[in-house]
Amino acid sequence: MWRERMRDALRAVRDGKPYAPPPDGIDEFNEAELATGIGTPLADAAARSDALLAEIIALFDELGERPFKWYIAEATTEAVLRNSYTHPRLHMSEYLRENGERDRAVGIFEDAVARMRELSAPPSILGMVLYNLACLRVDEGLQEEGLALLEEALTIRPANRQIARGDKDFATLHDNPKFKALVSE
Repeated sequence: MWRERMRDALRAVRDGKPYAPPPDGIDEFNEAELATGIGTPLADAAARSDALLAEIIALFDELGERPFKWYIAEATTEAVLRNSYTHPRLHMSEYLRENGERDRAVGIFEDAVARMRELSAPPSILGMVLYNLACLRVDEGLQEEGLALLEEALTIRPANRQIARGDKDFATLHDNPKFKALVSE
């Protein structure tokens, strides 16, 4: 449904019309909406998602980079990358991690960091994938590497500082002086 909403919003921007931004209280909104999708075959949902992604890409090609407020994104590039590249990878990585496939979960964000660096992605997007890889490194017990990635992520995207303070993925670092310094204001 989020890809459909984004597609509709991008169409509105293309057509010079106002668009509906994401609603407040996204978690509650998602919970309520998820219940309506129970019973949808995965193949049907995947095909719909793929078709919507193709439409979003075509709309982005038409629009190019322009102001577009979508959740925390401020521009079309950020919004499309968050919606269609980084956010799905977060869910895939979480799923793999929860099901004992840590190496594959980490690989998703190693690849994402490499690709976003290669493409000179917007700072908010690179900062996001670095942050997620930092979480995974700490989970692997690689605290120093996780801290280095977190430092880079916070340099690029300082807004993650507040999130990192309470992130359970960094619970093992809460007494670490370097972590404390990184997340302090």
